[in-house]
Amino acid sequence: MKNIGTKRIETERLILRKIALKDAQSLCELLNDKDVQYYLAGIPSNYTYEMAVDYIGKVLAKKYKDRHFYDWGIIEKASNTLVGRICVYRQDEDRRMADLVWYMSPSVRGKGYTTEAALAVVKLLQSLGYERIEAFANVDNVASHRVMEKIGMKYEGTLKKYDQRRDGTLYDAKMYAITERLRR
Repeated sequence: MKNIGTKRIETERLILRKIALKDAQSLCELLNDKDVQYYLAGIPSNYTYEMAVDYIGKVLAKKYKDRHFYDWGIIEKASNTLVGRICVYRQDEDRRMADLVWYMSPSVRGKGYTTEAALAVVKLLQSLGYERIEAFANVDNVASHRVMEKIGMKYEGTLKKYDQRRDGTLYDAKMYAITERLRR
């Protein structure tokens, strides 16, 4: 594996880069979105600007020094604003596997930005030696299932009671993965 850490990636409409302090307000707004909170239970229900500053300045700043850490802010070129996030949630170098997670601002959903960002990240990870890139999503999260299919991931099955909701109950998740090299 040739890990390089979170490096800037540019696509036609997006810049994927490290999340910076200047993104704190946008991150705060993004993490207070009801849909983001519904699908990512670990986020506090009233995410404050101060929490975003603390997280970016202390947690992310430290993690970005690790060449095994991959976490990008998705910046819309047209507005130069943080509109989403995509990261490697977990990885296993022995198995050459990376697990992706993403979320997007409601203001840009439906524009294909998630697909564009995920394709760029998959290509990068494959170039570094990752052979299996996977993602899972709540069975109700149809938009994420569509993104997974659009980037070439194949449905592998439904994992029963796989992850936790905000209220502590467990939900079923659909698992997708790509093991073939992208040709795009």
